Amino acid sequence: MHPFACLLIALPGLCCVQAEIPKTTPGWSLELLAQAPDLAHPSVVTSAPDGRIFVAEDPMDIREDVAPDATAGCIWCLHPDGRRTLFAERLHAVFGMQYLEGKLYVLHNPTLTVYRDERGVGCEPRELLTHTLSEPWGLGWNDHVPANFKLGMDGYFYLAVGDKGLEDCVGTDGTKLSMPEAGIVRFRPDGSGLEIFCTGVRNILDVAMNAEDEFFTYDNTDEHQWMGRLTHMVEAGRYGYPHDFIPRRPYTLWMMHDFGAGAACGTLCNTDDALPPKMAGDLFLSDFGKRQVTQVAIEREGATYRVVRSEELFPNPPDDFRPVGLGWTADGKALLICDWQHRDQKANASVGRLWKLTWAGESHAQARPVWWQALALGGSAEVSSAALLAALSHPARSVRLTAQRALEKRALESEATELPGKLEAFLNDSANPTPARIHALWALKAVDAVTQTVRGLATSAEPTLAAQALRQLSQHRAERAVPEALQALRAPAAPVRLQAATLLGRIADAKSVPKLISALGDEADSVVRYAIFTALRRIAEQKHAVAAEIVAGLTSSSDSVREGCALALRDFYAEPAIM
Repeated sequence: MHPFACLLIALPGLCCVQAEIPKTTPGWSLELLAQAPDLAHPSVVTSAPDGRIFVAEDPMDIREDVAPDATAGCIWCLHPDGRRTLFAERLHAVFGMQYLEGKLYVLHNPTLTVYRDERGVGCEPRELLTHTLSEPWGLGWNDHVPANFKLGMDGYFYLAVGDKGLEDCVGTDGTKLSMPEAGIVRFRPDGSGLEIFCTGVRNILDVAMNAEDEFFTYDNTDEHQWMGRLTHMVEAGRYGYPHDFIPRRPYTLWMMHDFGAGAACGTLCNTDDALPPKMAGDLFLSDFGKRQVTQVAIEREGATYRVVRSEELFPNPPDDFRPVGLGWTADGKALLICDWQHRDQKANASVGRLWKLTWAGESHAQARPVWWQALALGGSAEVSSAALLAALSHPARSVRLTAQRALEKRALESEATELPGKLEAFLNDSANPTPARIHALWALKAVDAVTQTVRGLATSAEPTLAAQALRQLSQHRAERAVPEALQALRAPAAPVRLQAATLLGRIADAKSVPKLISALGDEADSVVRYAIFTALRRIAEQKHAVAAEIVAGLTSSSDSVREGCALALRDFYAEPAIM
């Protein structure tokens, strides 16, 4: 078909839309999977390991004859054989959706619901989070709200929250959380453990996660200056919005790159192995306003990342190409693109398309284990612990994560006395690839992470492994790991120092305050420096007596120490700090 061939959509009582098929850059091919009236107003899409595609419809944010708070949304399951089944209906606007081990997790504000997948039909819905929408349907739009989420190796979902924030959001364990601004929150797949991860962005709709579980968001800020901010998000990070993002402030973190005016939407990272190796870790950003999907190559720069190059995948896109949600196909070779095919003006229209953007070159994917699909679908398979350990070295993160989670379950059940030892032996074997050892490290978290092996890895000469060990110890608030964290605070690699400071702040170790203050004196990396004075503030907020030590740092002969201590005390009040 010619790249500018036209599609004609005509429905009784609704407007007709004549659409051009977008042209792609060389190396990619575009296929239309579904369009209105069969699929209208698609907002978010995800895949199951067997190739099925789940796509949500959101007429509330396009149709002028449907109220924004209506329950007119639904989810379709598209089967590889061409069939489709109605998975769920009578939903509020769906902007978050992830498949995990036989269940589909759906955020349709003000509720996050999990469904059991029964061959493409949702069963036994159960609410995990409630009150996810703090300002019900303000201005008639479902925008700036909690949206999509991704699963980390640590067993948490990381959820993008727009600047309508959260007010008294409640998890299954009774945890109540309020966050009056935009950022990332995390929670376990059972709805427990809800907590704030970072804040200070504006209107993020998604979270991208790389192979090391580093987080990236894409948002727009149209106050003062209209920016499209690509940002690396770290724990306890504050990114300035709404009051402190222009000009850049010393007490906030900054974006990686500004892509200019637009309307940021979906965000993905390539962590599978089907695409060419040079694309490993690349980000893919959809932008409704620019009518574009951009591929972005990044690389480490100290404790954060920098953009190496970027390429827009649709040259001269037609006006009605309006990408919103993004997802990967199960084989990792293609992007799924929800296209609203309509500007942000409500109309009595039935529009929308689901595209499949496929890499046209050869697939670099290695064969997946024969048991992988069964376990990834939440079923069972005969597989040895040795085979699961071997699968931690597979180049696709989807395979590694399935193997890791299977090892966790096995360690908690039948092999609880034997498997942790095997995991530790695997961790201690430097012949195993670093990504494999990282997954083994997180598998240990399910049983007992605070072992001598994990503590020892926190000071490993392998910086990626050391940083991950510190992150794991931080989640456990492992006070026994303070000596290793203090040693890591002086490590050569900035990501290790970042995680060491974060751990010390999270566990509020008062004895580490002098070492943290001293570290301010010669820390050149701005992100690590931020983590150090943030750790000091987190400690002082829990243990007010240490505020006097931080105040004493204001008299240091070092400009860097004085400034860092002042930033640690910013917006902080306690009697020891003012006496």
